Amino acid sequence: MMSSLTTGPYNTDNMPDQCRSQNSTGCFQNLLENKENITAQSLSLDTVTTLLTTAINASEKILESSSSVSPTELASYGNRVLKISEKLISTLVKPTDTSDNVSFTLATVEGQIFMVGPNVALDKIPRLDTTSSSVDIDLIGIANNNIEGFAAVAFMSFHTMENLLKPDFFNTSNDVVKTMMSTVISVTLPRTTNTKLTKPVNFTLKHIRDSAPSGSLSCVYWNISEWIVDGCSVLETNSNYTVCSCVHLSTFALMQTSPRPSESDPRLDLLTLVCVTVGLVFLSSALLTFALCRWTRIGDWIVGHSGCVRLVPGGYVRELSGNSTGRASEDSAVDPTTSKVSQEKQNNVTLNLERVNQNIYSNA
Repeated sequence: MMSSLTTGPYNTDNMPDQCRSQNSTGCFQNLLENKENITAQSLSLDTVTTLLTTAINASEKILESSSSVSPTELASYGNRVLKISEKLISTLVKPTDTSDNVSFTLATVEGQIFMVGPNVALDKIPRLDTTSSSVDIDLIGIANNNIEGFAAVAFMSFHTMENLLKPDFFNTSNDVVKTMMSTVISVTLPRTTNTKLTKPVNFTLKHIRDSAPSGSLSCVYWNISEWIVDGCSVLETNSNYTVCSCVHLSTFALMQTSPRPSESDPRLDLLTLVCVTVGLVFLSSALLTFALCRWTRIGDWIVGHSGCVRLVPGGYVRELSGNSTGRASEDSAVDPTTSKVSQEKQNNVTLNLERVNQNIYSNA
């Protein structure tokens, strides 16, 4: 069983005066370093929440006060905040013979600590919940693997950590769009001698953004400078939640990768529009020309070969137009043989029409 530890004195000011009066990156960095140097083994809940708020606010102020922060610096600040948070939350772990728990909710982070001792009456601990995530862990089995029969789990959910541990740190082989789909969570086993897991740990992560139809989800954990998938997998997912399973403890998140949309070139779009417009103009002109030529040929055939047919009291009589007659005369002057053939065709047509008229008249 663990022995009782003392609490050291700490300044719980939320932000030093020199950091409030000016946006000094150095001041905020010194503030983080001071929190990293905390050596106390036990602190009150109020002290821990105040120091946590100060550390996270300091990291955000560093981002605001710097015009540009390199990816390396972002990863470094993220690691420092994680280290400070894990150190602070471990000071809330207290010895117990049965079971105990502590929880807190802040604007930027939520946390839960659950402790079990050698005389715990539970078969398993309840699910640890925050607003946007939960964790199921076999803490009883881990405690049984420790000689003192004690084990504790610390669970934190960071609402703004993606500003430091950005989704672009996800290590992928393809050029894809990377989106953080959950809050960043951290699970540790503070003050526990044997931290070997007896079963995989399951996390339920609420989606904080709408997923892309073509997106692919991955359960990832933070490894010093990048997000990687090793040891984690997706058990199930729907439009609101995803359940992840991991064989180790660390800092986790849900990542989405989706194909990068093709970039449009305005000049190419304009050229395409011009080409399509010109093509439609030429197509319309071709169709109009074809239609005019076709109807002109039909009109010439009717006028030049068939003549006109008019209705008279005795029936239908074919009457050649003046143009046709004139054309026949011209053809006759040039080629007597052609003129004679044309005349015979006209006589045959006239004869056939007269027979039709007679038949109509006799039937009437």
